[in-house]
Amino acid sequence: MASQEVIPLNEQTVIDYVRSTPAAMAVLGDSDAPLTAKAILEGNVNLLFRVSNGARSVLVKQALPYAWRYPDFKVPLDRARIEYELLTLEARYAPDYVVRVYYYDEARAIHVIEDLNQHVVMRQGLIARNRYPHASRHIGFFAAHTLFHTSDLYLPSGEKKAMAERFTNAVMRKVQEDLVFTQPYIPHPNNRWTPENAPVVQAMYADDEFRSEMFFLKERYMTHAQALIHNDLHTGSIMVNETETKTIDPEFAFFGPIGHDLGSYLANLALNYAGQEHWSPTEAERKAYRAWLLASMREAWQTFEQEWLALWEEKGLHDEWPSQRFKARYMEKLLQDTAGFGAAEIMRRAVGLARVADIDRIPDEKTRAAAERIALNIARAWLMRRHTLSSIDELLDWTQQADDRGWG
Repeated sequence: MASQEVIPLNEQTVIDYVRSTPAAMAVLGDSDAPLTAKAILEGNVNLLFRVSNGARSVLVKQALPYAWRYPDFKVPLDRARIEYELLTLEARYAPDYVVRVYYYDEARAIHVIEDLNQHVVMRQGLIARNRYPHASRHIGFFAAHTLFHTSDLYLPSGEKKAMAERFTNAVMRKVQEDLVFTQPYIPHPNNRWTPENAPVVQAMYADDEFRSEMFFLKERYMTHAQALIHNDLHTGSIMVNETETKTIDPEFAFFGPIGHDLGSYLANLALNYAGQEHWSPTEAERKAYRAWLLASMREAWQTFEQEWLALWEEKGLHDEWPSQRFKARYMEKLLQDTAGFGAAEIMRRAVGLARVADIDRIPDEKTRAAAERIALNIARAWLMRRHTLSSIDELLDWTQQADDRGWG
């Protein structure tokens, strides 16, 4: 990343920027048509604009050395370079499931990217109780192909280690270490929950067995460089419609534990499962939609497992790992890690700083508190029982058994 100062774009200057960028104008087509720009304010960190000529549009995303919504929160500009390089790599191995990048301007930390205006943020779609028949299969494929091709099962050792140096991403990793693996388990001013659940949270703080299991995962997150992970693969970073699924925003990427990505995805389905306490208007509709969410979790893992094993058989470094027993135990450990890192994602969304609309926007406080408790109990089951987990159906059973009683 160049050291020069980055000047933030606005709704006026972004139009001039697009007009001066041939790659952007090639997408828009008619160079004489007037352009309009609108800021998209959903995110907290980066500037994002939609620039349109009325017929076609692009998105312009700019990284700043701070979060635009929280200017005192400093973040490195190099995250834009990391995001671009990972999007390029993901497009090589899972091109149907990643947003397209038309242009990357390193000096100004700008991406010109595909406008997914025929898609919705998956989280919003789930809150509306829409069903996306292909999304979980697509995410399972995406995770398997992007993670396998950056793992030691595929890459020669020296090549992988050299690649890891380009994706250290120390500051963004530290953000996740704090928000996901530390703050939710101690009294911290960033933590939030519905007041009714204060005794539940205090019981969780006092549960040192639970906390120790989470800190083992924290240590694994910090040290286990299995593959180049997206590191923020939740339903807010996935755009969907009935036929397509596109992943976005991999600026937290680094070489970390493989189970983290799929665990984050399953966790956010589980958070929506808990939120259906409010979003489903009747018990019958709640039961039916939760059944679909559970089936989606199963499909994501089964697709991931099937694709991963096929890639290992076809492209794996077989001379490096000549053991069928190792292969079986490796896949079982991936499932257990998926459950553990999924639990961490649920916890940080239920009581930490970065809460989710699936639960946070439930207007009735008592119902919101019940949904939080369901989420917390799902997380507790996933984390504490994961060492014996051997099938995805066990994980789904634990999810179904969680209720809104207190901690433990």
